Amino acid sequence: MFYFFARNKMEKRCFGLCNDKVLADWRADFFEARYHLSVARRMLETYDEFPEKRILVGIIREGGRAVRKLVRAFLIREGMTGNLDVFLRKIALKYLDEKTVENLVKILEIERAQRMSKVEFVKNDKILLLVDGRWKVLKVSRLREFLDSVNYAVDKFPTDIKR
Repeated sequence: MFYFFARNKMEKRCFGLCNDKVLADWRADFFEARYHLSVARRMLETYDEFPEKRILVGIIREGGRAVRKLVRAFLIREGMTGNLDVFLRKIALKYLDEKTVENLVKILEIERAQRMSKVEFVKNDKILLLVDGRWKVLKVSRLREFLDSVNYAVDKFPTDIKR
């Protein structure tokens, strides 16, 4: 714990006695979100040359990790506690458009479905998942759209960090 003078909006909220871990915490989550996004984007770029097409599973997982870290960074940056519902109700539409928010939620849903899926097939540019007795199909073009939405959300994150 330490005393300091406010330099930005987040610091103004905890003016006076404040935990320095909170200020550093959103930065760590933000950087981790950027890292997982860059890993997913590199995996997607090498998808065509890579002989094993199960790399799509890795792209889904890395994209999900990036979204989870980004949501947590938004919550901490805004000084709120909660989960995805709090993010969607109070923060998301303040910084992001509806299409981006919808894609972020879809990534999390797809990642959860992939983890719960007992059977998955990867063929050509599609991944087929068996979720609750129903087949779900995901194309590479849709994955690209999802990762573009995560990239847009990272760009809209309110920070003074040089990108």
